[in-house]
Amino acid sequence: MPKDTFFNLVEEKRLKIIKAAKAEFLDNPLRKARVSNIVTVAGIPRGSFYQYFEDLDDLYYFIVEEVFAEIFNAGYVYSEMTDDLFEFVKISFDFDYRGFKKESRHKYMTNVFQSIAGNVEYLEQFNVKRIKYIEEILDRLDLSNIKYTKREDHVKMYQMIQDLKISTIKKTLVNNLTKEEAFTEFEWYLDILKNGLLKEEQYGEPK
Repeated sequence: MPKDTFFNLVEEKRLKIIKAAKAEFLDNPLRKARVSNIVTVAGIPRGSFYQYFEDLDDLYYFIVEEVFAEIFNAGYVYSEMTDDLFEFVKISFDFDYRGFKKESRHKYMTNVFQSIAGNVEYLEQFNVKRIKYIEEILDRLDLSNIKYTKREDHVKMYQMIQDLKISTIKKTLVNNLTKEEAFTEFEWYLDILKNGLLKEEQYGEPK
């Protein structure tokens, strides 16, 4: 967490430092990022950097937390639009699609996951936060029509649907499909999840 001296800066200067840091982290994963590049772009003395942050990691994880908070907040907003699980993931599709479609954001998130991959302590903390977020989203949704009733099953189900959504988006972007085509394909997968592959009259038939 940045020091109080950083938060006491005027907003314009604070945002300038954050912008410079984001530009550096966009181009480089943490291990390749340099304080010298950030202070040059931000127009601050190198010594001032250490008055605001303990080290480069301190600034990096502060920005990473802001990015994840933005993603989580979007989920909270979408969960207020519907209490249906499948409608929720459809609504959130546009946010995720735009995130991957925007090359700079996709590149930044790729660098983020490369950078945090070796930080076991942070990954454990992040996983706790992510599960908490998922559970909060699930609490806002009506799951009475879902046949699984255990909370851990609901969490796994949510993660599976999100993974399916992301893999669909990635595949459609590689194949140069439009957002509408990507959404149609995602809806097809959702239909499989909701209704299964077997015809109704086949359920319960002996093998």
